[in-house]
Amino acid sequence: MQSSRQLTSGKASLASRAFSRPAVASRRMLVVRSAFNVTVRPYTLREGDTLESIAKKRSLTVQEILGMNPDVNPDAVVEGKTILLPSGTLSSRDKEILDGIGTGYRVYPVRKGENLEDIITKRKITKEEMEALNPGVNLNTLKENQLLKLPSNKFTVREREMLIGSGILPAEFFTAAKNPFVIGLGGLLMVCGFVLAWQKFYNDPDFQANE
Repeated sequence: MQSSRQLTSGKASLASRAFSRPAVASRRMLVVRSAFNVTVRPYTLREGDTLESIAKKRSLTVQEILGMNPDVNPDAVVEGKTILLPSGTLSSRDKEILDGIGTGYRVYPVRKGENLEDIITKRKITKEEMEALNPGVNLNTLKENQLLKLPSNKFTVREREMLIGSGILPAEFFTAAKNPFVIGLGGLLMVCGFVLAWQKFYNDPDFQANE
């Protein structure tokens, strides 16, 4: 009986922590915004990321990133961990994603070393969708910077973070795009977001794309 109570208690504790994470993240973003007087966005660390590489691509310093993320160990960057970045700083890759957004599809430049499975798995795209959007293209042999058409409403977690966190697309777009009854709204939000994105990126000096 005691073991059963301990297990139940442990599950309740885990559930409590899981449900509290969004609230904790929101409070953390509010604290950072207040302290630094800057709008921030989440960024999920991926394999190969370092604070130096993240900072360099966005004209930031490692110290600025650490100031917003005091719990991050610069010598032990953990893949999958979410950190905060200023929402107005875009890398050249972010700009490529932004430039490729369209209404019927979006244009995606293949990254070095990527294959078809890498691209579609992260975005939950089917091979049939890719073949329909890219007729005549040999999808089994992709080259770096080769341009492919992707479904306009399917993004990786990091792409969604960048688009939503930078104010380029509203979060409602991704919800609408999954619902067949409001897919028209999703398309409308995409068009509006795309227009606003171009205006923000090319007219706002705070939005900088860097290597």
